[in-house]
Amino acid sequence: MLELRELRNFVVVAARLNITNAAHEVNLSQPALSRQIQALERKLGVDLFHRVGKRLVLTAEGSDFAEQAKELLERASDLTYRASSQGVLGGGTLRIGASPQTTAWLLSPAMALFRSRNPDVRFVMNEGNNDKLIEMVEHGAAHLVVANLGINHLVAGRRLFDARLLAVLPPDHDLRDREAITIEDIADTPLLIMRRGFLTRHLFEQAALAHGVRPEIVLESDSTYTLRALARDGHGIAIVSSSARDFSPGENIVPIRSSLCQTSAEVSALWDPKRYQPKSLSSFVNVLAQICEQESRVIP
Repeated sequence: MLELRELRNFVVVAARLNITNAAHEVNLSQPALSRQIQALERKLGVDLFHRVGKRLVLTAEGSDFAEQAKELLERASDLTYRASSQGVLGGGTLRIGASPQTTAWLLSPAMALFRSRNPDVRFVMNEGNNDKLIEMVEHGAAHLVVANLGINHLVAGRRLFDARLLAVLPPDHDLRDREAITIEDIADTPLLIMRRGFLTRHLFEQAALAHGVRPEIVLESDSTYTLRALARDGHGIAIVSSSARDFSPGENIVPIRSSLCQTSAEVSALWDPKRYQPKSLSSFVNVLAQICEQESRVIP
């Protein structure tokens, strides 16, 4: 029978991939930890690590077992907190993820508000583009992410807000006073755009394809802030999402609209209903929805 102690020690070794460092962390001698890992491999009947000199590399079986072990440890931790009297929701860990811009205006204040009510819940944050966030949920790297579900049918969610496609125009651009523009309006202009994998990029490419436009992309970035700074200095038009939310009054922000396709998409709190869900997950989703509702009153 597997013991929680040996699972915890294995997870530390899998994270460090170094017996010496892991042994120091779990307060064991290096030989003792090595023997424990070897005993675990014999118990499971598989090799968890490849040993390359002094280096360790997880095998495919080891990588899969590490994810299962972390989930089992989280379940055990949550069960302990549920049986105790530490607050309404107890404690435990909630692993969450979002894009950088969504983290800034939504996740950060949501965590602060949630912690004020539930100080024993620990957050582990992840950051990535939309595609990466969906993968985090599917593979169990995150309990909850804020992203667009797309056509994925394996993940459940609750709608939080709509992300709309916007153009940030240089200060003296001829289109700056328009209520909205189309893809054709900016087809021959140097464009600054998010990398593939971000929802903004997907929406833009969908619109460009629908209108038969081949855009002139001069920069791809992971940072909305970088794109907007370059647009303000006249280096092109930045294609961004309304999910950034921190636009200044001096920026020339114009919505991009299309009669042929959607230029907005739902963004939701997403989780995998087949995986372990901490007790705090549903309450944190409610906090996210509360902040989004408050924001919608300020930013229509």
